Amino acid sequence: MFFRLLALTAVIGAVSGCAAQEAVPGPPQVAADRQAEAAGRGRQLAAGVCASCHAIGPAGASPMAAAPPFREVVRRYPLDDLEQAFADGLVTSHPAMPAFVFRASEIDDLIAWLEAVKREP
Repeated sequence: MFFRLLALTAVIGAVSGCAAQEAVPGPPQVAADRQAEAAGRGRQLAAGVCASCHAIGPAGASPMAAAPPFREVVRRYPLDDLEQAFADGLVTSHPAMPAFVFRASEIDDLIAWLEAVKREP
């Protein structure tokens, strides 16, 4: 009798543990969803602010020849450096490049987008 009760308790514990795991998405999925949402907002921001000069996606030429595509920018500069440049106010020596100042949430979104661009083959 004791062994049956022990076996039944183990089965109930295993089944309830499996059900709990399926019902609630784990933290990695939640983090991945948030990252994807931030990257989407970053892409929209880049499309509105940067795409008139820079190619912002994984392929294609920049509309302005002197403006490097984002996929090249992320290969040239560490994302931490770009994040700091966005926070300080993005200023370049190129006269056609306007000075940009981004809010902290916009910087997070842009960096999420640039991370996605960097992962593209």
